[in-house]
Amino acid sequence: MQSEKLTFTGHDTFHCRSFWLKKGVDFLDNEGDFGADDAVLKLGVGKNMVSSIHFWLKAFGVKDEDGTVSELADSMLSRGGYDEYLEFPGSLWIWQYHLVKFGKASIYPLFFNEFRKSRHRNQFQKNQLQQFLNLKSEGKVAAKTLENDVKVFIKMYLVEEKSGKGIEDDLSSMFLELNLISKVPISSKEVTYQLRVDEKKDVPSLIFLYCILDSFPARESIAVEEIIDSVGDALVCTNEGVERHIGLLCEMFPGQVTFKEDAGRKEVQLDPNLDKWEILEKYYND
Repeated sequence: MQSEKLTFTGHDTFHCRSFWLKKGVDFLDNEGDFGADDAVLKLGVGKNMVSSIHFWLKAFGVKDEDGTVSELADSMLSRGGYDEYLEFPGSLWIWQYHLVKFGKASIYPLFFNEFRKSRHRNQFQKNQLQQFLNLKSEGKVAAKTLENDVKVFIKMYLVEEKSGKGIEDDLSSMFLELNLISKVPISSKEVTYQLRVDEKKDVPSLIFLYCILDSFPARESIAVEEIIDSVGDALVCTNEGVERHIGLLCEMFPGQVTFKEDAGRKEVQLDPNLDKWEILEKYYND
């Protein structure tokens, strides 16, 4: 997790819609200013949503610290980019990985890297997640703030309402299509949720390689354990699934991606010429 300071607010209780990243990139490309009075008009949303879109752009790493569009967001979401409207299966996995990696919305790395591993069968309830976040923040964050963060987190992955005013917005939730979280039919006052942890065969191997190269720049030898911690956790992939992806990459890139096991240590060796941007281009252009 890159950001050391824990952050549990900033989204104004709005979960990220699937078209917001593109909307934000277009706004920045047109020299838009989120603090300007005309931002509401230019983005076509309310004032609180302007603030929320701005928050999500930073949380996903779409907007760099210097205020410009990041290289990844520019190559994917700017006009004529690889996947402006997130139609490729791998695109959502890229943003899932980056949301966990950047750590600017702390609930995501805390949930995927820590909390879910302590849950039996990867099942949890909202109050359990809230209690965990309260513990991690040493009780310094208001209960209402944490409660709202948990609600927004669930809405990123799951439509809870069967009908009602907000259903259309819920159906445009950023990560709905990843099918990561579902409700478990357990008789209880509290709703129980289930996280789908499996081999993630639906993650394209080239996207998996992109994430490895992004996590370990200029590294030629990486322990499989490190890949599990940095990439596998973010993509909610089992250890077996990580090794399966590595095996597929060895077949796709013979001599460039190599798996070695020596005295119980499993590691991946990468050709230094492998470039994450070329891998991304290959995924979108092949």
